[in-house]
Amino acid sequence: MQQKLITELKLSNNEIIYGENVNGIDLKINDKVIVYFERSYDIAVVSKEERLVESTKIDKNIYKIVRKLNQQDMQRLKENSFKSDEAYKIIKNTIHNYEIEIKIVKVFYSFDRTKLYVYYTSEKQTDLKKLIREFANRFKAKIIIKQIGPRDETKMLGGIGMCGYELCCKKWIKKFESISIEMAKTQQLSLNIPKLSGVCNRLKCCLHYEYLFYKECVEKFPKIGSNIKTKDGEGKVVGIDCIKELIHIEFTTEDKEKIIKTFKAEEVL
Repeated sequence: MQQKLITELKLSNNEIIYGENVNGIDLKINDKVIVYFERSYDIAVVSKEERLVESTKIDKNIYKIVRKLNQQDMQRLKENSFKSDEAYKIIKNTIHNYEIEIKIVKVFYSFDRTKLYVYYTSEKQTDLKKLIREFANRFKAKIIIKQIGPRDETKMLGGIGMCGYELCCKKWIKKFESISIEMAKTQQLSLNIPKLSGVCNRLKCCLHYEYLFYKECVEKFPKIGSNIKTKDGEGKVVGIDCIKELIHIEFTTEDKEKIIKTFKAEEVL
């Protein structure tokens, strides 16, 4: 059965595609390569090691890896960056002059400059067909214009999170998970929305990381507010510590005072 040497690639817009190393190039993670992608030549970064895959098990488009970048290609990238910045300013001014309510996030050329990618955000759907025709005539390239959301905008632009590290969405997240306030409640976090929100002003992706662990813990431990019997009598559960497996129980003394004692889970379950 035929096998193909496949590697995972990340494009300039953070899109993940798969490339075939038909020329047997020595590829390593983080190598920059030229790939023939949807009828144009573009730059991609190798994000995973190569692997042999049976052709019958490939359910996605596979694009041809042409070569690694050379010094001449690096000069081309500098020119593309300069021309992309120029295009960004022109497009932004045009949008402003037409009083169209959209925000241009990023503009960049494909490596061969046959395509110009325009990414924007907007609170509503906007018909941009007239603009696309105008830009195509102005820049002599195919215009690929896409509306994206706040999380995609942050992933594209990047930045530093409250943790002090590069944003996860920019560095490694491939697919956004659905995040809800219920995840914060399950992890017993303070429901302070500004603190729970990321750079994108949406709930932080990291709320998803430990959610399943806490969900299993909450299901295993007695519910907060429930009564439970202990060696010291019956009390009310007022808190749990999933990491240390501790349960905080409130007791009422004969003098009607409230005291809280902490037990290991194994002592009361």
